[in-house]
Amino acid sequence: MEELAISEYFTDRKKSGLRFAWSKYVECNKAIKLGKSLVENGKWAEDLPRFNENLIIEVFIGKSAWHANYTKNFSAVQTKYPDMVDWLESETSTKEEDVKVWGVYKKDYVFSDLKELVNNGGKLKVKKKKKKHSSSEDEGTGKGKQPQRRSLLWSLLCLMSAVLPVSATLPLYMKLLVFAIFLPLAAAVPQTQAFPDIPFKVFSAFVENTFSSEVSLATVLLVLFSMTENTELLNLHARQQIPEFDGENRTLATGWIRAFSRAIMHKMKHDVQALFLEREFPPTRYHQVTKLSTKLDAFAKLLNLTPYDDENNFKTKLLPVSYDAIQAVQTLCPDSMFCMNAQCDPRALLQATKTTDIPLVTLIKDNTVYQDVPVLTGKCNTCDTTYHADHERFKDGHGLWNKCYLNSARYLKVGQLTWVDRKFSHTVLSGMYDFHASAAAYTQFWNDSTSVNSSDFQITRRQIWQTFIQESVRMVASTRKTNLELRENLNINEVTKEAYSILGNTGILEDAKDHACSQCSQPYKANADSIVNTNIAHADPNAMDVDYAPVKMVVLDGIVMGPVHCAYEKCTADLKNARGGAFCNEHEILFGNNCRVGTCQNTKVDGTQACRQHQSQWRKYKLEHSRSSMAGVRRMLQRPTENLPWQPNVPRPARPHDNDDEEDETPRTHYFGPSRFYCVETICAPCGVVIAWTKFDKSESPTKILNFLGSVYPTADSRPNYICIDKACKVLRTSIANKSWDTWQKTSRFIVDSYHYINHRTTDYLCRKWCNPAPLNGSAPNLVKVAKDKNGKLYLQRAFNTQACEQLNAWLGGFESILKRMTSGNFDWFLHAMLVYHTQQVIRKQEQKKKPVQIQEIGNEEEDEEEENGVVRHWDDDN
Repeated sequence: MEELAISEYFTDRKKSGLRFAWSKYVECNKAIKLGKSLVENGKWAEDLPRFNENLIIEVFIGKSAWHANYTKNFSAVQTKYPDMVDWLESETSTKEEDVKVWGVYKKDYVFSDLKELVNNGGKLKVKKKKKKHSSSEDEGTGKGKQPQRRSLLWSLLCLMSAVLPVSATLPLYMKLLVFAIFLPLAAAVPQTQAFPDIPFKVFSAFVENTFSSEVSLATVLLVLFSMTENTELLNLHARQQIPEFDGENRTLATGWIRAFSRAIMHKMKHDVQALFLEREFPPTRYHQVTKLSTKLDAFAKLLNLTPYDDENNFKTKLLPVSYDAIQAVQTLCPDSMFCMNAQCDPRALLQATKTTDIPLVTLIKDNTVYQDVPVLTGKCNTCDTTYHADHERFKDGHGLWNKCYLNSARYLKVGQLTWVDRKFSHTVLSGMYDFHASAAAYTQFWNDSTSVNSSDFQITRRQIWQTFIQESVRMVASTRKTNLELRENLNINEVTKEAYSILGNTGILEDAKDHACSQCSQPYKANADSIVNTNIAHADPNAMDVDYAPVKMVVLDGIVMGPVHCAYEKCTADLKNARGGAFCNEHEILFGNNCRVGTCQNTKVDGTQACRQHQSQWRKYKLEHSRSSMAGVRRMLQRPTENLPWQPNVPRPARPHDNDDEEDETPRTHYFGPSRFYCVETICAPCGVVIAWTKFDKSESPTKILNFLGSVYPTADSRPNYICIDKACKVLRTSIANKSWDTWQKTSRFIVDSYHYINHRTTDYLCRKWCNPAPLNGSAPNLVKVAKDKNGKLYLQRAFNTQACEQLNAWLGGFESILKRMTSGNFDWFLHAMLVYHTQQVIRKQEQKKKPVQIQEIGNEEEDEEEENGVVRHWDDDN
């Protein structure tokens, strides 16, 4: 102070008043100017801290108040309003002089008045006083809002008195509606506040004078957004700084802001020094937290993130900060930088869409809805290939335009004017998988979620289904290490058909066929393990050592469900009309307008599917297949095979589940409705990995099972050692009868799963001898192994999980209500995509189990889980 000749009078922070603040502003600028002069001339004392403007400012007043009030307002007054400068430099003034300078007379003028004067061009606005009502008026002279309430009640009564005579004859619900119309409506309270809007010059000056000169942009933004994200903490901090009651003390660095400082320092780890000026980095952790707390307090006040004004008067509680003002502009562009056509050079891509033709769409990104996002298209002028954000359009060898679905796309088009990011599309796929959700259910869930309530945008069921198809196509294609290429301009149903024909591989998951883990393959054993006197009897030690391949097993089973197909005998083609049709395109033409009963050749009556002679059968069919109704309820939840008393009792012929002679099946009497595939047959490994699937029509016969196995395992090298089927003995008999056993017996053996084996007849020698899932006589040593229980006692257990397919079908059954309403093409693709995704999930969980985990003591299961790993972490002590 002596070096810069600063008077102690101006450093007194208890004094107030606009004139005193002006004098302090003038003296501070003089001191800063003198200090700079001393530094330039090399006369700055060495025993003093390095010169810094903030060093001088803090002698007079806090930095936040200086930047927010002093420099912002007084600098404008100096340059634009000389009359105000004269007024500020005078000791007193008359009422007339105040009105002349300010435009309005007030007993005391504060910084908010000066700010309003500067913003209004040099004068304060004259505020009109509200007219006071006399006690004789209807509103009365009560306190608070009583006059308004009485006026509102009086108006309501007057309106109702005028309406009631007219509404006397109205129904009750109409009277309630009329009454509701006149009820007063409350205005919605804003839930957020605007992002801090301060001049960048002020922000930049604060950063330069507060943080290190080497501070990075990332660090500054980290601190800024940490402030705007924690308005609740700033409310608590500010309240503790302003004591209002006895026992409350004014605290600069409150416990709230100190905890906030620790959180930021913990986030930055080893880069904490960037938050401090050179040579001011405190040596101890405690003082580092204290110093940073004062910086954050000043930063909050600079950003106006405080519920109090400059004079410590409460303004309003801070609300969560809205980021609408700084929301980034989004564009949808091709991911490729240059032309990727192998027949073309890697030329730069030109923006091919005319400015007036650029579509503005809705984008869902990170669960946020962005409106008016431009979609830009790139084009190579040499090969005419066009590049989009989610696909490429190119000509094939025949000159036809094709579309390549890019696995690397960041965004997907799911509607005419709707795009989503891959996070959203993966969430749709995962949600439908985990919760057995239909597209309609997921649509309702997303539209009802609280995260999008603030937006008027509502996604549709078709867009969710499109999202599922677009994401699943890329998911399956990535497992095949290729990008799907289809003809251009296919509708969504054609896309699913073509995608399955190209990527479906007739239901065989090639990657899963080579899968091997400890659950689905076991080391080969020539002799069976046994437990004799608690010792394991091992094989002959003198036997020759031979390397054998691991023993593998697959499990096969079916679940009764499937899509509809053409009703004509032995035709499984897709329906021409999936809504109400019964034939494929070929048989629709063949039958034409003929009656659909048996071989009747009469012409059907308009609006029906039968001739006059068979109208009774048609009416019976319509009654049996119409939606059941009771008390106006058209749809209800029920078990698939449940038939309630009020529903029509429709006799249905028993399905020939194991019938191998389909010629004996009772022929259809009519073709009013389509036929339906009988079941879905799956092959999976004992660990749950799905290897293949297919659809069986009419029955799950042993012949179909053998044909299915033959298509999945065409060579001897690819066949498993054991094939587990619930009716393995029937399959074995059929294979012996049709001579296919001559091929299978060289590599494989059919066994019954453990659940169904107990129901097979004990007198069935073939089943007991060759299909036992766990023989204890040593005939199948690789099906039984020795294990230890928790007490260390040895026991025999099955080497493989023979219930894998039953477990898979239990999960798959959750999709039955969705799948049974799908067309055949959608059914095939949906089921295939779900099984591929399921296999990925099973393998991922197996990989997670291989990672080492920390073994922890098991506590009370009713206790809340505080952390993921059961370990609560804390900050280090400040000391």
